[in-house]
Amino acid sequence: MKLNKILALILALVMVLSLAACGAEPNEPAKPDEPNAPVEGGDEPAEARVLNVHVTAAIDSIDPHLTSAGDDFEVIGTMVEGLFLCDASGAAIPGMAESYEKSDTTWTFHLRDAQWSNGAPVTADDFVYAWQRAMALPAEYASLFETAGIKNASAIYAGEMDASELGVYAQDEKTLVVEFDVPCAFFDTLMFFPVFYPMNREFVEECGDLYGSAPEYYLSNGAFTLSEYTPAATEFKMVKNENYYNAENIAVPGLTYKVILDSQQAYLAYQNGELDVCVLSSELADLLKTDAEFLATESGYLWYMSPNVSKGGAMANVNIRKAIGMAFDKEAICNNILRNGSIPADFCVPVGLATGPDGLDYRESSGITYNEYNVEEAKKLWDAGLAELGTDSVELTLIFDDEESIKLVAEFIQQQVQENLPGLTITLQPYPKKQRSDLMKAHDYDIGLCRWGPDYADPLTYMDLWTDGYTHNYGAWHSDEYMEILNKIKTVEYALDAEARWDLIKQAEQIIADEAVILPVYQNANASLVKADVKGIEFHAVGLNRVYNNVTFG
Repeated sequence: MKLNKILALILALVMVLSLAACGAEPNEPAKPDEPNAPVEGGDEPAEARVLNVHVTAAIDSIDPHLTSAGDDFEVIGTMVEGLFLCDASGAAIPGMAESYEKSDTTWTFHLRDAQWSNGAPVTADDFVYAWQRAMALPAEYASLFETAGIKNASAIYAGEMDASELGVYAQDEKTLVVEFDVPCAFFDTLMFFPVFYPMNREFVEECGDLYGSAPEYYLSNGAFTLSEYTPAATEFKMVKNENYYNAENIAVPGLTYKVILDSQQAYLAYQNGELDVCVLSSELADLLKTDAEFLATESGYLWYMSPNVSKGGAMANVNIRKAIGMAFDKEAICNNILRNGSIPADFCVPVGLATGPDGLDYRESSGITYNEYNVEEAKKLWDAGLAELGTDSVELTLIFDDEESIKLVAEFIQQQVQENLPGLTITLQPYPKKQRSDLMKAHDYDIGLCRWGPDYADPLTYMDLWTDGYTHNYGAWHSDEYMEILNKIKTVEYALDAEARWDLIKQAEQIIADEAVILPVYQNANASLVKADVKGIEFHAVGLNRVYNNVTFG
């Protein structure tokens, strides 16, 4: 790979942009007294080297109950540890839970001798408090307690019971008991997810609204702890948590996260030695895919368009939804725009997410596909939908995140659907990710381009998205039949019968396909550059995207 030519091209572009911009403040060096100012005086000693990690969006929150962003969860998971950890293969291994016993109705966890970063012991009450807090708020992912089948979680989530009645209690300081209404076959892997992490009751209540706003307002019981941080910071730092029970096996003295929105600037930072891990845009991934430091990893993230069914009009018409979903070439998006290994999606449960009782990947077992690219069929459905609406034209606004690759995908979809469906006008409206998400949660949009990453290795992590009252059921779609099936899946009878449960999940996916509840676009792959001397970063399709506990240099 001719990296020098690529770098020269990027440098030339950056210079042009710098000259054209009036007072380009982001390129000005930090003042020495600023918290994120670089250390002067040359290279750091090898023993003091920290891992410099690129993230592509500002961190919304490091309170696990107040965010739904994958990058946020990665940052949280770098500092806080739950009952189980995820090993390199994706299997559950003991974390805060040193040992446990389980039955269909109860799991009893015996916590290891561990401390928070302020020296306070990690206790069973830390889990009780955090889980009750998550349900009381409710947290963005409070529904996962219901998914886990924990006693009374469904009633609490529905507002019928108080969070204090959740089926979790401290038998003593180091013994946590979890009771279940319905057994959960994947409960251990659910515990990777930050909404299930512990919190120190006294500390969080003393911090109040300041919790998570600065290092002095945050506690860690994991491998790293905050040293420099402000909300929405473009750079923040962590140091090794010396109070971590496994600190002697954490080789990296610290991490620096750098938020760089522009992929070319991130690549320059990587080339300059300012980053050890760099997330690549599609253009750079295509240019650098033969580089020795290039790494492509599988992702469970599904990108899709969510029509706002609740708004009525065109998006409430199933033929219009199906027509739009079939009128653009997904393979062209993957091959010509993304160019990072992503694959076209004609499904709502990704490839490689879960293996069923038949030993097959769910996608292979299901065989359900829909909204495959077919212009001729799309036009027939479009004409039928227009006739049902009594109109010859439809105007819609497509909202999406203001990231460069997503903008290119949105523009491609706009061009193709307008060309293939006469009478359709699509207006594009980019937003910062949080604003786009808030608009969709409020059902204040026409159609949104968004993504969902799996919280655990089971199709239910997607199926739950389209249930009544779920925060991320953006289009507020409803089906009595679908809800009946989803409720059956969560009963004891089907929880203990893997084959029957799998069949119900397939029935549920077929309804999503028949109703075109979402319009799938592609299943994402992640492309990165990782310095050759950085070893041991674990990349996961489920749960935390990247884990750094086993990183070494050399």
